[in-house]
Amino acid sequence: MKSEMPKVLFQVNDEPLCFGPYRSLFSTCDKILVVIGYRGFDVQKALTERAIEVFGEEGVRSKTVFFTQDPPRGTGDAVRTALQNYGKSLLNQNEVLVVNGDMPLLRVRTLEKFVKTARDAKLDSACVSVRPQNRTGLGRIVRDTRGVFTNIREEADANAEEKSVREVNAGLYYFRSSFLADALSSLEDKNSQNEFYLTDLLGNSSPQRRSEAILARSPLDYLGVNTTYELSIVRGLAQARLQKNLCEKLGVELANPESTFISARAEFTGPAYLGPATCILGKTRVESNVRIEGSSRIESCILEENAKILWGSALEEARVGKGSQVGPLAHLRPGSVLDENVKIGNFVELKKTHMHKGSKASHLSYLGDATVGEEANIGCGTITCNFDGFNKHRTEIGKRAFIGSDTQLLAPVSVGDEAYVASGTTVTQDVPAGALALSRAELTLKPGYAKRLADRLKMKKEKTNT
Repeated sequence: MKSEMPKVLFQVNDEPLCFGPYRSLFSTCDKILVVIGYRGFDVQKALTERAIEVFGEEGVRSKTVFFTQDPPRGTGDAVRTALQNYGKSLLNQNEVLVVNGDMPLLRVRTLEKFVKTARDAKLDSACVSVRPQNRTGLGRIVRDTRGVFTNIREEADANAEEKSVREVNAGLYYFRSSFLADALSSLEDKNSQNEFYLTDLLGNSSPQRRSEAILARSPLDYLGVNTTYELSIVRGLAQARLQKNLCEKLGVELANPESTFISARAEFTGPAYLGPATCILGKTRVESNVRIEGSSRIESCILEENAKILWGSALEEARVGKGSQVGPLAHLRPGSVLDENVKIGNFVELKKTHMHKGSKASHLSYLGDATVGEEANIGCGTITCNFDGFNKHRTEIGKRAFIGSDTQLLAPVSVGDEAYVASGTTVTQDVPAGALALSRAELTLKPGYAKRLADRLKMKKEKTNT
């Protein structure tokens, strides 16, 4: 991956890559044993946090156990590490599934079908095999002349004939628990990498075992990730699945799916419209009939019914109330709250500001650490001067207050209900309800001065040229 970050922590649909197989196992298995190694604490933390978001803390804590493989000595040693630490309770389980952590497209129905096939055939062990276009780095499925599965040959140990085999191991395994417990003790590290291969436990090389490589018709569910290019392919497929599900189940409309990104952590409650290049990140909630125009970035927000986000806007940890409108080219920073029917126009920035019902700031303003009352109007070029160089201070604006254009409000300060602040005013003290605040330098007029100035400049230019 050309990165110091553990492969399984790369993001797919805004969640750790390893959460894909974990999610399917959670719905299929009674217990999940997760084997970690390099930067294992980071992996455990990220996987646990996402799992708790989806399944709840009690279920995750009771079902999931982490084990550290140190040093890493192969897949067989990883399984042995987990099962030895897990103890004899393994024998109380009828079956054991082993899944590679880099298969984010694995689905519940895929696991269930695989288990049923192995169970019905009364197999001791089984793996899924696929025939991908690119076989680099994958173990080859070796069969005899009758087509009987004999063993899996890892690429590092394979000869030229074996490397030419198109059928490869996908990384999903089934074992009867009693067979697995005995077979693990027989593993040897006599291979080019001096590792204990779990794949050595599969195949019919011994008459005492019944094993099969079950060929999957569609390899997409089993795609693994070993390069950033493969990651990009998997990301595209995972996003397409998520988008299709939202469109078919809820009627979400996507103007351009290829340029749209929706987080798996996001929640949609009904139909919505997403324009081109829309990016929905984090735990965002999008309610019915929300309309988001193109090139907008929404992260960890709540967009209530009938809200409109116009072109080019960016929102983070904000709430947009029913029927409210944001943008175009507006910026809502963390802590911004819009009640019903609020209007935030172009080039307006909010931070920790609560806009009450029906209030509006239509253009070119900064409102930080402020409360704006119902139906108040914020004129163009208004600034809440909330930072004095050391601390942040709040501005309180009352109901139906009118703040004229080019106003500076030097916090901490308040403007009362139905007060009127004239354009160009610098507000340095509280304005009582119903009062007028006016602060302007005296306007001086000099008749004819403009022509005299122009003549003077013209003469100066002519003198310079001569």
